Amino acid sequence: MILSGTYKKGILILALLLALVSAGYSQKMAVRLGDSNFREFNFIAAIEYYEYAFERDSADSYVIRKLAEANNNIGKSEQVEKWLSILVRKGSAEATDLYQYAQALKSNGKYAEAEKVMSDYAVLKPDDARTLMEVSMLEYIQFLMRDSSKYVIMNASTNTKGSDMGPAYYKNELVFSSTSLSGTVTKRTYGWNELPYLDMYVAQIASNGDLRFPKPFAPKLKTNFHDGPMTYDEKNDRIFYTINNATKGRILKSKGGVTNLKINFAKRVEDDWEYDGSFRFNNEEYSVGHPSIDSTGNVLYFASDMPGGYGGTDIYFSIYSESRWSTPYNLGPKVNSEANELFPFISNEGVLYFASNGHGGMGGLDIFFSVPENGVFDAIENMGYPVNSPRDDFALVLDKFGMQGYFTSNRTTGKGDDDIYYMKITRVPVVIRGLIRDRITEEPLSSAEVSLINSAGQVVSTSLSRANGAFEFELNKGEDYSLLARKEMYSEDKKTVSTMGLRPNQEVFVEIYLESTVPEAPVAEEVSKSSVDYPEPLKMEEENGEPIQVLELEYINYDLDKWDIRNDAAEILDRLLAIMIEYPDLEIRLESHTDSRGGDDYNLLLSKRRARSAFEYLIDRGIDPARVQYEGYGETRLLNRCANDVECTEEEHEVNRRTIVKVVRKGEVRKRGQRGIFYF
Repeated sequence: MILSGTYKKGILILALLLALVSAGYSQKMAVRLGDSNFREFNFIAAIEYYEYAFERDSADSYVIRKLAEANNNIGKSEQVEKWLSILVRKGSAEATDLYQYAQALKSNGKYAEAEKVMSDYAVLKPDDARTLMEVSMLEYIQFLMRDSSKYVIMNASTNTKGSDMGPAYYKNELVFSSTSLSGTVTKRTYGWNELPYLDMYVAQIASNGDLRFPKPFAPKLKTNFHDGPMTYDEKNDRIFYTINNATKGRILKSKGGVTNLKINFAKRVEDDWEYDGSFRFNNEEYSVGHPSIDSTGNVLYFASDMPGGYGGTDIYFSIYSESRWSTPYNLGPKVNSEANELFPFISNEGVLYFASNGHGGMGGLDIFFSVPENGVFDAIENMGYPVNSPRDDFALVLDKFGMQGYFTSNRTTGKGDDDIYYMKITRVPVVIRGLIRDRITEEPLSSAEVSLINSAGQVVSTSLSRANGAFEFELNKGEDYSLLARKEMYSEDKKTVSTMGLRPNQEVFVEIYLESTVPEAPVAEEVSKSSVDYPEPLKMEEENGEPIQVLELEYINYDLDKWDIRNDAAEILDRLLAIMIEYPDLEIRLESHTDSRGGDDYNLLLSKRRARSAFEYLIDRGIDPARVQYEGYGETRLLNRCANDVECTEEEHEVNRRTIVKVVRKGEVRKRGQRGIFYF
């Protein structure tokens, strides 16, 4: 058995003292010493005492379980797998042991074995909400690894053999925390993992994203314990930073003996930073840390295990108003799980990134993001491989354009305990949709040539407008583009579109008006819309305070995990075409939903694909895209009892796999004619 230098002497002395007594007594004494160190979070020492006890009694399930738990706390997943496999082989594993065993196998990249263990766990704990997500692990992992080319990552050259973590942009540089950059041999160590305490450093960012010339950051803020991570408020020139809860060089502990985290503020004084107060919701009984300030400087996101959350640590935010920070708001169960959510980061576009081990993923902590819908973070998505790995991946930050950044990982290919990785995003899909119209008549123009031109003046793509004047380009965020429209007997026109501030999958709508170069023909008198005999509305709804007439309703169903249009759906959509041609001011609303099987983020993506497939079916047949709205809601609006972990028949699940089609007309009912024969 290899022992660390710090506790080797203690173990040897213990062995000599107990050599004269029974093996049973020495085993019990080692367990007591292990438990004592475990309670003090000295996990390295605890492991060595437990290993001593295991050598004297290899049948003690308590010791084996504590060895697994202590190794899990310091991120040694191989050791966790080793000890829990012993419990499984000897038939002593409990349900919680099986769950942790599956997580360790997943962290070690053994997904097939992990899925089998989770199946055994599901038999014992069928009501656990995590079960359905984990037992379909292999399929989900394949989904996360489907396209690794959208990211380029690089291990930063400043990484050490210790821990380098928690990057944050500071002007044109990067601030991070490190245990080992000082090179001081006698530096105090942290009993949790026997690494030195973290100090904050700042490094220059090279043109290729690498980090160079690190030096201490804000030396006046340095403590004897952990310093960082931090976040920089560029608008108000201030920083928020995480430290251990301590005063006058002495650690403060909770009633349970835990040393928690807190957030402090600092202001610039000449060329340095000085302490400028403490977040008023810091508390000795729980942690408040990992701050991220939004672009306004008025909304602070952070992680905390304060009472009233959904699990271990949750993501909260607080609003600065009238010279004080508001009571923290929990981001709710869509973001927070029964496990841990940590290291929030809010981008310039308002997209939330965070780390979690409670939403399923590749193993350990995975990085997720959430695009707000009407200001609410209602859905999350896993960033996928290679940003995420079987190990812990966390603390992602992006630059102001959202196309490159840094994150932390303890993956096995790194240089040390935790490493900082540079990340370049090669593809953030966005969509430019538009219409070409006649400037005078406003009629759509078909067969107009539309060219997409990048900032270097190069033509990226060219398309012809469809019969309804519509065109569409799917491209990557990161540039300003020009749209040049041409048509015979019309003057050309150009529009500028920027993708820099767009969120993933966001759409931009552009209308381009071309002026005819030939004399205008006489225009026939337009038929009064009020004279058209519309179908009578089924019901009235409201949109942004305005009345909407719902004229027809229909449901389109899909096969499991599919988004292609079935024959029965095509028949419905073909009938829709007829009524939209007959009544040119009617619109279609497509609302797509999935059943509850599969992960929440995957189901949201699937529902959006389903809605888009119905949208494209109509547009490809000449319907003006401005008349078709679509949205995917995933599994958030089930029609029956078949939520997660509820056993249902295939027929019951199929009810939830639908797209609701609404034929609508804006405004109050102006005319009630005889109802048409248009029925579904």
